[in-house]
Amino acid sequence: MVKHYLIFIHGIGERKPSDKPNSSYDQLWERLIKKSGISKEAFESKFGRIDTNWHVDPLQKAANTIFDTAFPNLQNQPINPMRGIRGFITFFLGDVVAYVSEDVNFIRRTVWKQIWQDLEKPLKEGATYSIIAHSLGTIIAFDYLFHLFKPDHPNDFSFIPESDPAARPEDSNLEEIKISPEELRRLREQFRHFFTMGSPIGLFMMRKGSLWMTGKPFTKLYNPVQGTERSWHNFWDSEDAIAYPLAELFKIDSENQNQKLVDVPVETGFLILDSHTGYWTNENVAQKIANVIA
Repeated sequence: MVKHYLIFIHGIGERKPSDKPNSSYDQLWERLIKKSGISKEAFESKFGRIDTNWHVDPLQKAANTIFDTAFPNLQNQPINPMRGIRGFITFFLGDVVAYVSEDVNFIRRTVWKQIWQDLEKPLKEGATYSIIAHSLGTIIAFDYLFHLFKPDHPNDFSFIPESDPAARPEDSNLEEIKISPEELRRLREQFRHFFTMGSPIGLFMMRKGSLWMTGKPFTKLYNPVQGTERSWHNFWDSEDAIAYPLAELFKIDSENQNQKLVDVPVETGFLILDSHTGYWTNENVAQKIANVIA
């Protein structure tokens, strides 16, 4: 049976050795099965799952080096409030800084390779796919969809910046990534739904000055989720300082008046941190996703 695949993309965070990188994915997956109203066997015969984990060793090693070099004694002071503050800036905001790099973008390459190794064959067999992303993961996913559906040229896929060994000799060590026109066609035609949770996409629109430097800001804000078979559900909690509602922002561009983007208010927690991380275990989030993909 041809399946519908759900791609999970996580957000920022300090990765510790004991962490289970897919524990949040597991929690949402189990809730989706429960909310679907069918057995686990029946659900998993219809739906596949692709887990991404972009917070891998080189990224963690870089953040650890910065932290340990700058603050050699702070790592062993867990009750010192500056451990938490410095840790957040280095390991959480550091992920954001790493992601907006202007070179080959290690995070994008990592996410894409993990997706493609599991999605390439199913796409050839006719599978469809959706993306479920959280926090910075929603930025990664949005950038993927933007470059997929609005390339500079029809056969482009510039989500993954090209290597430039002449300018950066270290790029010669990178594996070349090529997507054929036929593979691009499948990726476009077989994409279905986009689910964002605790998303700062609205804030990240500030990174592209051409969207706001002249005239009324954001009148040319492209929504890549188009078509009758597709939808974009943006889950946000009003107490989550990182989450932004998005529907009205995208409607500033008159071409998005009939968009498939819907903001879904949910209550995921009472504290700022709890509210930002609680989407993975929220029953209403799981129910809505289950209803859409069904």
